[in-house]
Amino acid sequence: MAQQLAKLGMLVDVFLISDKDRTYSEQMGVDNRVTVYWLKGIRIPGQQGYYKDLRGILDSHKYDLIQALDDSQITTVLTSVYCKEKGIKFVLWQGMYENYPEAYKRIIQYVFDWTLLRVLKKNTKYCIAKTTSAKAYLAMKKFLNIAVIPVGLETANFNDCVQIDYRKKLHIPQGQKILLYIGKVEERRKPLFCMDVYEKVKEKYPECCMVYVGKGPMLDEVQAYAKMKNLKDVHFVDSIPQKELPSLYRIGSMFILPTRYEIFGMVLMEAMYFGTPVITYKAAGPIDVIENDADGIVMEDFTADNWAGRIVAHLIKDDCNVMGQKGQTKINESYLWPTVAEKYYKRFLEIIEE
Repeated sequence: MAQQLAKLGMLVDVFLISDKDRTYSEQMGVDNRVTVYWLKGIRIPGQQGYYKDLRGILDSHKYDLIQALDDSQITTVLTSVYCKEKGIKFVLWQGMYENYPEAYKRIIQYVFDWTLLRVLKKNTKYCIAKTTSAKAYLAMKKFLNIAVIPVGLETANFNDCVQIDYRKKLHIPQGQKILLYIGKVEERRKPLFCMDVYEKVKEKYPECCMVYVGKGPMLDEVQAYAKMKNLKDVHFVDSIPQKELPSLYRIGSMFILPTRYEIFGMVLMEAMYFGTPVITYKAAGPIDVIENDADGIVMEDFTADNWAGRIVAHLIKDDCNVMGQKGQTKINESYLWPTVAEKYYKRFLEIIEE
């Protein structure tokens, strides 16, 4: 977003958590109009952090507008207070769309909402939600003036893509349909359920295989689970270089993303961008991006038979390519950063000039 806004004439500073034990900065983008500040911080329980160098950097600039991420962050509240003191326009940028599910985090959330959230609401006049679900979440917490603008897909990562024959590399026959998963192997992405779905699909449509790409804390468990079920034609791949991913996406018949919680789902948009139709759960990002059964499939539950039935229906009709092409058109027309950044640029100017 920052680099696209720079192309539109803005100077943009981005603040991120430092990957080193110090605060430092680097410039990038057109004419070095983007500065990234990597902030050394102190971790606080509940996915929080405190960054002592932030205020000094803010004081050294004259910002027209500052946007901070998510209502549940202490740094967001402190930034809103700072903007109120300095007379700077403040925007709350929201992706989170429900409270934390874990018990200890819910307690932290409860305390936060009864203390700091009041301060944030008092200081927040403008909100931008990434999804309609995030907007509903903010409205439930009594925030006002909420615009919905999605995030965009960055395609520069694929500029120097390398063509790899993954059918040949993984010994997949030409006639075999490929179910595809790419991502971290973690509980949130329901990898065991993914194997259950594949098992049901394989029973009803034997001419298919599963390519499962990713690392994570559950990888060993998933591999053991697949072995225990005696699943055939499952290809586990630890990782694939970014420049090789297009070759894999393009041969996929269906991308499976069984995640209950998804703020937006960049891997979902990646798959659609390369023409692979997606089946996923009705999380925040998917329900905004996908038109069900037109350019993808959005499921209402986590019943393996139901998921498999929807997948097999499209494999039998052999219309996955049609669905994939519709999804590809949608991403190219509405969800690439140059298009999305124009919407942010317009909204930022409205707020600044108000």
